[in-house]
Amino acid sequence: LALVPYLLNFREADRRGGPDARLPGDFAYNLLNSVPPYGILFTYGDNDTFPLWWAQEVAGIRRDVTVVCLALAQTEWYLRQLRDQPARPFEEAKAPAIWRGYHAAPPTWPLHTMTDGEIAAAVPQRLAQDVRLSVGQHQVTVPARTVLSTNDFLSLRVIQQNFGRRPIAWGLTAAGNTYGLDRFLVQRGLVIGLEADPVDTTRADYDLRRMLGAPLDLPTTERLMEETYRYAGLLERPHPDLESTASGITSTLGLPYTQLAFAMEERADTAKLIRFLDRSLRLTTNPALAASLESLRASLPSPKR
Repeated sequence: LALVPYLLNFREADRRGGPDARLPGDFAYNLLNSVPPYGILFTYGDNDTFPLWWAQEVAGIRRDVTVVCLALAQTEWYLRQLRDQPARPFEEAKAPAIWRGYHAAPPTWPLHTMTDGEIAAAVPQRLAQDVRLSVGQHQVTVPARTVLSTNDFLSLRVIQQNFGRRPIAWGLTAAGNTYGLDRFLVQRGLVIGLEADPVDTTRADYDLRRMLGAPLDLPTTERLMEETYRYAGLLERPHPDLESTASGITSTLGLPYTQLAFAMEERADTAKLIRFLDRSLRLTTNPALAASLESLRASLPSPKR
């Protein structure tokens, strides 16, 4: 008798093929494919790092991307590992269409050149005065009283040694200290990338509201969201009962759709506005955001059949 409820609800109780099980893998695929060949991708916690390592080591997805976990970058052993690990080749035939045809050359230099002594000396501290840094041919200022942790010293060294040489990006869940580089940042899908030159804010294909801290590259984000990313079947069949980790991943996946929708509203592109709104509503698990999106959607015509 105790087994009867389980047997009657086995299809819903068994999550092996459902979005809870598929979402981390799809999220990892999406994050890794948000950056160009030989990109450097800063992540932070378990949910945006461990699935990426699984995708690379087990599924063979985008092994050319160097994943830098900022949480682990507080430890000396991890900084040494990052320095000593060579970049792996970009497998163009396995990559999504958006990154084919780049013919990118593999980096022949280490991710960073901090010595063991410099790594040991990279202890948290508060800057007593403004610090000017050279980044490529540009100068940036890290203001006085900024608190720098070990992972900040790593980030700065990685940026300085790879700026303009390798693509650099932060996952949306890892974006934080920008070290005075705001004018070089642009969002594309689930990442905020660092450009080699200041972003041209006169471009009509950029949304400049900086909802997540940087201008949004509309055509690239649309191509990533519509042609490249995977959603564990959630766009076909929403699952309101996702467990907490899957729910958080789903909301993150929906954020760029929300941004695209508001950008299309500003541009009076009703067809795309409706499409992006409907997709965002299927993904967001934030009740307040869902209510706002539903209110906007109710004011628009129903899609033509």
